[in-house]
Parts: sequence; structure tokens; C-alpha cells
Amino acid sequence: MPDEWVASISPSRVAMLGTDCKSPRCTALIGEVGKAVSCSIYEQRSSTCREFEASWELGVHSPECDKARAAFGLMPLERPIHFAELTPLEQTHSL
Repeated sequence: MPDEWVASISPSRVAMLGTDCKSPRCTALIGEVGKAVSCSIYEQRSSTCREFEASWELGVHSPECDKARAAFGLMPLERPIHFAELTPLEQTHSL
């Protein structure tokens, strides 16, 4: 991680700039929250970001994701409905 992107927390730990504020926003985040955002350093992102899972990304609910979304006034992500879970009638109408 480039030094200009981080703030030292301890001799062995750093945090991304912007994440230690009252209204946190990582300096690597580009776009508008609630519309479209992406990480400008995705391939080099920190371990904290690598370990964070959005709700339902791997089929599991994430309370941490709900909390992060709520901080920006966003509703929790809903569990996606998979085609196989639909009734035959619903499957016909979804095509």
C-alpha cells in the first residue's frame, strides 16, 4: 500500500486515509455511494477490504454490510431469489 494512501495506527498497522473520520470514506473509493462506486486500487486493496463480504455475495447475510449501508442511509441488501427456488408458474413469467 503506498504511504500517501494510509495513516499510521501503530508501528505495525495502518488505515486507509478517510476511514478514521466521523463520516468515513476511503480515499480510494470513487463514485457516489448509493449509485455507483468502485475501488480505485482494487487489486492492491487492504486486507480489511479483502475480508469484507457484501450481504449475499457468497449466499450469506452480512450484518457488517447492513451497518455500512445504514451509515449512508441505504437499506440492507435483499437476499436474491434464485431461479430454481421459483414455482414453475413464476419461472415461466420470469423468462
